[in-house]
This record gives sequence, C-alpha cells and structure tokens, in this order.
Amino acid sequence: MVRDMRAITAKYIFNGVNLLTNQAVLIADGLIVDIVDLDSVFDINSVENFGNSVISAGFIDLQLNGCGGVLFNDDISLQTLEIMYQTNLKSGCTAYLPTLITSSLDDVTKALEVTKDWFNKFTNTRGVLGLHLEGPFLSLVKKGIHPEEFIINPTDEILAQVVKYVKYFPIKMTLAPEKFTAEQIKFLVKHGVIVSIGHSNATFAEAQLAIDSGATTATHLFNAMSGLTGRNPGVIGAVLSNNCYAGLIVDLLHVDANNVKLISKIKPTTAYLVTDAVTPTATDMTEFDFAGKHLYVKDGKCIDENGTLGGAFITMSESVRNCVNECGLSLEQSLSMATLIPAQVIGVSDELGKIAKGYRADLIAMDLVDYSTQII
Repeated sequence: MVRDMRAITAKYIFNGVNLLTNQAVLIADGLIVDIVDLDSVFDINSVENFGNSVISAGFIDLQLNGCGGVLFNDDISLQTLEIMYQTNLKSGCTAYLPTLITSSLDDVTKALEVTKDWFNKFTNTRGVLGLHLEGPFLSLVKKGIHPEEFIINPTDEILAQVVKYVKYFPIKMTLAPEKFTAEQIKFLVKHGVIVSIGHSNATFAEAQLAIDSGATTATHLFNAMSGLTGRNPGVIGAVLSNNCYAGLIVDLLHVDANNVKLISKIKPTTAYLVTDAVTPTATDMTEFDFAGKHLYVKDGKCIDENGTLGGAFITMSESVRNCVNECGLSLEQSLSMATLIPAQVIGVSDELGKIAKGYRADLIAMDLVDYSTQII
C-alpha cells in the first residue's frame, strides 16, 4: 500500500446508492482512492475496522438555522459558523448551509459578506457549502415564525445585489412564487441561484410557473405552504407533480411518519432530509430567542407561547434514525436522503455525497444500533 494511505472497513460501506459488504475504502491526502475487496488489501491487519457500523459520506444539511447554543440570525459571524460546524460534526454532519430566516436587508447583506469571508478563509469550503436565504420574500399568510415586519416584495434591484455573490459561493433562496414574476425567477436561476419554493400560499398554477421558470426544490415540504385538496392542488400538488427536489423535516412533529413514507415512494431520488435546527439543538437549553420571539423546548418541540413551531430540535443522524425506525424507509434510502441527494440539490455531487474514487473523504461511521456517529 502507498505510504500514508488508510484502509477502512465496517459491516457496510454505503457508496451513495447501495450498501456494500466485504469492502474497504482507501483514503489518501483527504481523497477517496478507491473501494476495493477487503481480501485484496495487502496487510489485512492494517485495516481500521469500525465494526457494526455503516461507513458513509458525511451528512449534508441544507437548512440549519443554528445549533450548539448559537443562531445565525442572532450573531451573523464567522464564530457562529464555526460553532455550528463543530456541533454538526458530533452527529455526522460534515457540510451544511447556514440559513438566515427573514431579516432586515442589512442582515441579508451581512450574511452574504460573512459567508464570502468564510470561503476566502477556507478554500475547501470546510463544512459551509454556501448560504440559504429563507426569506424575506415570503407569504404573510404562510410566514410561520418569520417576523412579519421584515417580509417584503422582491425588487429587481435587491435581486441584482444578491446574485453578485453567486460567483463566490452557492446561494439557495426560499421564496413565495406568488410574489415574483416569472422573469424575476428566471433572472435568479440564470445567475446561478438555487430557487426553492417555501412559505408560500401559491396556487398550483403559480407554483407550476415557478417550476417552469427554474425553481428546482421545495423548502420543508408540507410545512408553511398551500396544501393539497381536491379543488386546489396548491404548492404541494405542484411539487409532487414535477421532478423537483423536496426537503423534509423528519422530527415526526413537522411531518407525520406516514407522509414521510408516502413521499419516499413518490420521490425516491429527489426527497432529502433537512433539520431546520435552531439554537438549543445538541444542548440542554429549555428556552431561547428566535426571530424576535421567546421560544420554549417542550416534548422535543421548539414552540412560542401560541404553540407555533419555530424550527426543529433534531440532528441529521436522528433524522436518519427516524426514517428507518419510525417511517419504515430502507437504510439505503435514508442515507441517500442525507448525503447524495442534498449534494445534488446544492450542486456539489461531483465531490461530496458519496464514496467514489476522487471524492473528498468527508466520511463518517454510523452505529447500526443507536445511530451514533464518529468522524473518520
């Protein structure tokens, strides 16, 4: 074997699509060299064996508001991004999109600048994959916990300022399509923004027009969007009728387990996991402030005094566990929803999201009993 090359194995190797057995992953210089038969490794005693685990690409979370006691909206800084990154690693999430919910335009600009600073500091992205702007161009009717005073209509001038940053890092924008013209959505897409439908009361026709104009995904499907009824298929109907991606919060509070199972059948290769996690995730906090409101952690829920959900209290590894144990999904599909599919959504599936030759060795081992993870 080449000097400094690591060989690792476990009960299963998940390559992004399939579970492999009796295989070893070879790693050198931070990259995956190959997946080989375990018996072909020259010195079998040198193989690091992670036992009753599955080795997978690290999880990718495209909607992370905060965790580890911090919230991006509260402190838009490199320090916050670092704390979120380090906290994520404890649950197997090696890459994420910091998410700024509806805020002032000054905060939007600050978030764009801080993300640019991160990319200037870490040339390999080091955990942060870009920026998710969840607002401020949302529906007042479907705003959820988002502060009403900062929800605005889009202007060509504001959109032109945002797209200037796409050359530095990927940007995902959650928006209500009923507030946009088709030309405005096409403008965003033309300049590389990943357009996601969310917090929207759009009709089926309005949502379909957005998809036809280039929207490729939906933010936390089922939550804060017009529902599917016999006379109005709404946003949900449009998302299910098209081959677009859809994020799901699988804390079993935002979405019922039966709906998760249903979507896994309708969208087996385009549904993906997000946490929508907020400040207390991975801490023992019982209260916190979010979007100008005081929230409480009760029975695993983050709620305000009226019972409105304000983000989620869950990690990516817990989401995978829920998919398998509570929703009846296969381990393969659950892992794909946490790795390869989100990598495809954000446009990094040529280097992250699966175990293949030449890919970055952002790998984890997940225990097959308790779903705890460790970074490899």
